[in-house]
Amino acid sequence: MAEARERIFVYGTLRRGASKDACVHYSGVRFVTAAKVRGRLYDFGDYPGLEPDENAPWVAGDLLDVTPAALVELDAWEGIGPNEPQPFPYERVRVTAVTEAGETETVWAYRVAPWYREGRPVLESGDWLRRNG
Repeated sequence: MAEARERIFVYGTLRRGASKDACVHYSGVRFVTAAKVRGRLYDFGDYPGLEPDENAPWVAGDLLDVTPAALVELDAWEGIGPNEPQPFPYERVRVTAVTEAGETETVWAYRVAPWYREGRPVLESGDWLRRNG
């Protein structure tokens, strides 16, 4: 029987070609397609944080297919693992992603906590990989 898999939208360091590319650094992770969600991307210097908002501009990212074990590892990387101190800076939530092909899908994403993003600048481009260009 095939292992159940989940889909997750990543928008920062876990994207293809980024510093912590999930497809390179974690087993059980496969790239599906480029995608986008509505929201605001906050700049934390070395990494971003997403606030999903259906009335906001698009945020660029990747849609990944992950095993349950890989999802646990990604949660730990985002600071929301079972051994992480609380309050968590992020939480995993459901968002609506739009794929390159224009299909919509409800997937996981990491949402930055309001207390954690307070005072941080919004990355107007909505694309972490193009933040310096």
